[in-house]
Amino acid sequence: MKDFIDINLRIADVALTLKIKPEDEQLLREAAKGINDAWSSWRARFTDKSPVEVHAMVTLLFAKSYLELKAHTDRATELFDRIEHTIDSILLDNTASNG
Repeated sequence: MKDFIDINLRIADVALTLKIKPEDEQLLREAAKGINDAWSSWRARFTDKSPVEVHAMVTLLFAKSYLELKAHTDRATELFDRIEHTIDSILLDNTASNG
């Protein structure tokens, strides 16, 4: 299996040729589709904006979504760490009282 493959994507009005790992292809194609869906929708909605402004708006939309998901993930990680600490404490207390 090849380490990298070449793929062609179109983001709005920009053609891209990328060298990627094969396992990243589906995710990148889905990302491009999401960007293009947002681009088309926002381009029709904001006809007074330039393509560069619409690109910036779509980029901001995806960056906001990423940061929201990262914040949720960080909170979940903190919660799991607290649960793990609580379980460890309970197990240590039980081991000490039974030992």
